[in-house]
Amino acid sequence: MHDATTDDLRAELRDWLCAYLAEELRLPAGSIDPAEPMSAYGLDSVRAIALLTEVEDHVGFEIDPNALWEFPTVASFAEMLAQQAPSGQGAAGQGAAGQSG
Repeated sequence: MHDATTDDLRAELRDWLCAYLAEELRLPAGSIDPAEPMSAYGLDSVRAIALLTEVEDHVGFEIDPNALWEFPTVASFAEMLAQQAPSGQGAAGQGAAGQSG
């Protein structure tokens, strides 16, 4: 079941992940398609570990290291994160408008 808060959080996470991946993989901003596997853009195991660390810092909770393989697209990964986020917490609560890396 989805509500506006979950939908907003999922959208914020999707946008943040796309921007992070584009920067990390040195791709043009806006070039990451949330429906494409992240590996298609060059996300390897080393970068996946770095991504997990950044995401955990961003959302404020631990993520199963296998999550990127179980949820290989930005869209599916953001959906999983939004569903696991503690109620009233998560990326949206940490300054979605301007996360300083």
